[in-house]
Amino acid sequence: MNEKDPRALRTKNLIKASFAKLLEEKDFKYITIKDITTEATINRATFYAHYIDKYILLEELIVECFEEMLPIKLSSAIDLNEDIIKELILFLYEYNIYFYQICKIDATSIASSVDNLLKDKIENLIEKILKSMADRDELDCNDTNILVKLITSSIYSCAQHCYYNKDDKEYIIEKTLSFIMNGMKTEMRS
Repeated sequence: MNEKDPRALRTKNLIKASFAKLLEEKDFKYITIKDITTEATINRATFYAHYIDKYILLEELIVECFEEMLPIKLSSAIDLNEDIIKELILFLYEYNIYFYQICKIDATSIASSVDNLLKDKIENLIEKILKSMADRDELDCNDTNILVKLITSSIYSCAQHCYYNKDDKEYIIEKTLSFIMNGMKTEMRS
């Protein structure tokens, strides 16, 4: 199948839109291929011509949604500063609200798949920013890969913590920013 064929693109978009609608109505684990094909008014063979299963469809939807929701300010960032880190945390917080409240995603294995995909996307973004800083000699770090993991984990954990503790969101973000920008010694003195 030619993925650039307009008919194939329309069919994939129809499948994704139908799947997204179903995710708003019921939990992922209860959505069947039959539900998707009925909603999209296509047959099973057409679905399988585009997707192996509903898990691959979910992954594609998660990544596309992430890329569509990601503000240009973040996707084009070349410096990792407090403003960018705060924007990333708030973006992930909003993304979590979308995926866990609007879409009926359960808190089991699918949630961990969503988390892993999001962490990978954030990790790639942080890595791109740090590489840009290193290329301009603004960052002197031999272990950039460790730094990428630590920053990504801090940002992602902060967004998750804000999601579950909405009342303390500003405080949580402030403490996380301080930790990322100043390290543990500053936090131990606070």
